[in-house]
Amino acid sequence: MRKILTVVLLLLTSISYSQQINISGHVPHPFSGGKYRIQVGAYGEDSNAERAITRLRNAGLNPIIENHNGYRRVILSEVESINVAPTLQTLYSIGFFNIWIRGETGASIFTITTTGNGAVSEITDLNDREPLRIVQIVPSFISNDPVNNIYPANAPIVFFFNDKIYLNSINSSVEFLVDGRAVEGDIIIGEGANGYAVLTLTPRNPIPAGRNVSVVIKNSLQDDGGNEMNSDINVSFTTIQGSQTVFNRSNFGFEESANGVFFTGDGAIIGARGNLNPHEGSRYAAISTGTRIVSSNGTAINFRTSQIMLGPIEQSFSSLEFFYNFISSEFNDYVGSEFDDQAMINISGPKGSHSELITSVNIVRLNNTQIEYHGMPDSGDSYAGQTGWQRRRIENIDVGFPAFITFTVTDVGDLALSSILAVDAIVLE
Repeated sequence: MRKILTVVLLLLTSISYSQQINISGHVPHPFSGGKYRIQVGAYGEDSNAERAITRLRNAGLNPIIENHNGYRRVILSEVESINVAPTLQTLYSIGFFNIWIRGETGASIFTITTTGNGAVSEITDLNDREPLRIVQIVPSFISNDPVNNIYPANAPIVFFFNDKIYLNSINSSVEFLVDGRAVEGDIIIGEGANGYAVLTLTPRNPIPAGRNVSVVIKNSLQDDGGNEMNSDINVSFTTIQGSQTVFNRSNFGFEESANGVFFTGDGAIIGARGNLNPHEGSRYAAISTGTRIVSSNGTAINFRTSQIMLGPIEQSFSSLEFFYNFISSEFNDYVGSEFDDQAMINISGPKGSHSELITSVNIVRLNNTQIEYHGMPDSGDSYAGQTGWQRRRIENIDVGFPAFITFTVTDVGDLALSSILAVDAIVLE
């Protein structure tokens, strides 16, 4: 009896449609442009999925596994249009006949860099059936309203996850749109203090003020067990102009007011307060996760996140040095808990970006000393701790210019108990 290969096309362009193709040893070529995702089966038993994977690999193909509603999907991802027909012919020859094909819609071009162990190149944790989840977003707006939600044009967008993420699922699962059009971006997959993924996205080219930005993380993004998210996540905002003056050597110690400095949330350039003195000079920059802790009228975005953006920086540099002091009311009762306030840095420019975690409550742990500071500790807590001024140096930076440096402090896991990041004595070389 002649075998029939059934191919269902879900071409996600301006029109979605399905088409059944009945063939015997011959595959027509209705595919043009873009990349395609080919699903060769969905299995309730792991052993059946593993047998399918083995057959595909023996045929020279490179399948992946996705978890969806208790089933293991076996997928060939990002197949070039020119390779679709020969791939279908190969699948027919090794006994796969019911196949779903979907056009990959991720038109944005990303350069993906990994730092730490927050991303994996293979799906290995097959005992994990929990869906991948985003636990915190920067900027963490209360609603996705691009009219009322405003954010600096070139600031990083950051997603904290509940697990490691699978590298091969990123490109087709992230959309970066400006006024509805896909743009280029840099994605850095870092590792949080808990070992899970932190995805930082920055635009490759400067975005003007007044543009509508939308970042979509699709539910097809996978963790290290092949688990997808339950739904798409969308972050939308309207861009605003940051500093209109350059950040240069004359203000590296924040002694010249706000030249080249732009705050989002609760942030300010201030002098000595409580028993916190500047590292050098008479002033330092500070941001908090609360309301009017370091400023006179600022509130962190959704009571979670504040930022300092330095730039534009109109000079090339290959290293950055700064001093920071991390202060938190989560010391010491919440050390080791899921409530892990974090401080991060992002450096971006036309040639790329660099992001890394500066510190967090669970990194510092009990290595802090008590501090007296206006507004700290929060009401209901009896202790606020500080790291004291710490030196940080980052080498091998190559982002070009104009460049932007963004410091972020954010609550992860809750809205309670504030943290502060103080920064001073910038050096660019």
